[in-house]
Amino acid sequence: MKQKTGNPAPDNGDGRPRIGVFSKPLDNWTSGSGHHLDEMMKRVLARNEAEGSPFDFYFIHYQKSRNPVYAKVREILIPRNPLAASAVLRPYGFRILHYSPLSVYAPMFRLPAKKMATIHGAEEAVYPQGFSWIARMHEKYAMPVLARRLDKIATVSDTSRQYFITKYKVKPERIFLTPNGYSGEFRPLPEKQVADGLAALGIRPPYILHISRLSPRKNPECTLMAFAEFSRRLPGYTLVCAGKGWDSPEIAARAAALGIGNLLRTPGFVTEAQAAVLYNGAQAFVFPSLAEGFGMPNIEAMACGCPVVTSPVFAIPEVVGSAAVLLRDASDWQGCADALERLCTDSAFRAELVARGFTQCRRYNWDASAAVLFAAYRELLS
Repeated sequence: MKQKTGNPAPDNGDGRPRIGVFSKPLDNWTSGSGHHLDEMMKRVLARNEAEGSPFDFYFIHYQKSRNPVYAKVREILIPRNPLAASAVLRPYGFRILHYSPLSVYAPMFRLPAKKMATIHGAEEAVYPQGFSWIARMHEKYAMPVLARRLDKIATVSDTSRQYFITKYKVKPERIFLTPNGYSGEFRPLPEKQVADGLAALGIRPPYILHISRLSPRKNPECTLMAFAEFSRRLPGYTLVCAGKGWDSPEIAARAAALGIGNLLRTPGFVTEAQAAVLYNGAQAFVFPSLAEGFGMPNIEAMACGCPVVTSPVFAIPEVVGSAAVLLRDASDWQGCADALERLCTDSAFRAELVARGFTQCRRYNWDASAAVLFAAYRELLS
């Protein structure tokens, strides 16, 4: 479909029900929520086309984006003021409005459409110290009110679903699951491909791996301290921390203070293909996050045959099941060091965890989740 910029004419004359998707996360589609929406919408649009295009999709956001998915839909650019945005959207006669994210800035009033949202988790409640006072108050007071106004909520884990039922007082039948999936890049790779990929990144085995965009929520202190203790017990390993921000002076200084400055490798942002190489070559993947609505890197590691050590916060235990080593708590760096030592010295234990990981990761599939979302659109229109 030819892309229309600005505000296309409200009346396209074909009578198909219009679905408006608030697509701001798609403008940074490598982020967690952006990646989820990008994968979901690509599949929803493909299904819509395969079924004769029963729905007319509009993506609604604030500024132009380089994401190629916009070429497949009608596009509306709205002002940031929610009342002004509602005035822009009202003439379109949307039957469904799908909010992602949901916030007090989302235009919801005087729009008669059925309303739904994708809400991943409740990080502001699980890890309040990582968010501003305004964000914490928004989560505590505004989100429950907004959520109860919705006809449907999509979320990525049953942990989140139960949280919304208990804390937001949302009716259970209004919440459905659209878990994350993982791309076909994440799989066991031939040894030569892994060796060549590691060489291109300047990484030499053996190593312990962490992948994330650096933030306090990802708990870098636990990762660094656990590796420092592990490396005292088993010399010869390096720690690879891939992702934006890990090459900062602060991380380098902390690693040096722990005596592992010469053992830390920070290749920066990596593509999915590069991440798959890193997972394949690692002895273990460590992910002691302080708050996660899902924790996708754990599943990506499992899909590549890399055993996982992770934290027991929010949805992570549900997502990884019995296929990972769960720490006592997210600050348990000594337990993390113990788990890494066992994974590197007990081949039977490592093999068992790898096998469980292959089984566990098969539960997560983008196509299945997109089919559930498409069915939810149909249900709201029925």
